[in-house]
Amino acid sequence: MKLIIQVCEVGFLPTNCWLVRDTASGRSFAVDPGWYDETLEAALRRMGVEQLDYILLTHGHHDHTLGLAQLNARFGGKIVLHESEQAFLTDDGLSLRHPAFAGLPRAEKADVLVRDGDTLPFAQGEIRVLHTPGHTRGSVCYLLDDVLFAGDTLFRESVGRTDLPTGNTAQLLSSVRRLAALKGDCRVLPGHGPETTLAHERKYNPYL
Repeated sequence: MKLIIQVCEVGFLPTNCWLVRDTASGRSFAVDPGWYDETLEAALRRMGVEQLDYILLTHGHHDHTLGLAQLNARFGGKIVLHESEQAFLTDDGLSLRHPAFAGLPRAEKADVLVRDGDTLPFAQGEIRVLHTPGHTRGSVCYLLDDVLFAGDTLFRESVGRTDLPTGNTAQLLSSVRRLAALKGDCRVLPGHGPETTLAHERKYNPYL
């Protein structure tokens, strides 16, 4: 596959919303739409995207999902989420959704609930689901060829926090060590901050 990958920094933190299109098939997906506005829409249009195949959620925190309903209404795409994370879409205590965002439309359920080891067909390949709990109980990473969409599990030379609802430090450390053990090198596209590689993280990330 020859992939076009772009990032839009969205929302107030900001969050990386990753946009992916396979040039041969025209298939496309988005990862973690933390906000929806004309900038995100324009980026998709420039990539030639008219219809998404998937909207992949690495976890259910509101800074990764506030744009979900609007993106889905405009571009479609099956909403994909780990099976243990479903409640985050409707429980503001879990998602940490602030009352200030009460007026935003909400997607109340996922179309596809996944678990560790599941695969999603995409173009001539497949997206592999890696359950990586720790930041939340249902955090996942998505692996497509040599590209890892890491959400808030793994950052450049750091890892996600574990002091929020359903977070667990021991689980997070186990999850990032599992990522470090993946064969070869991967381009790592995190939920916040700059991209990195597994080779870099194995060498410089103290948690790995």
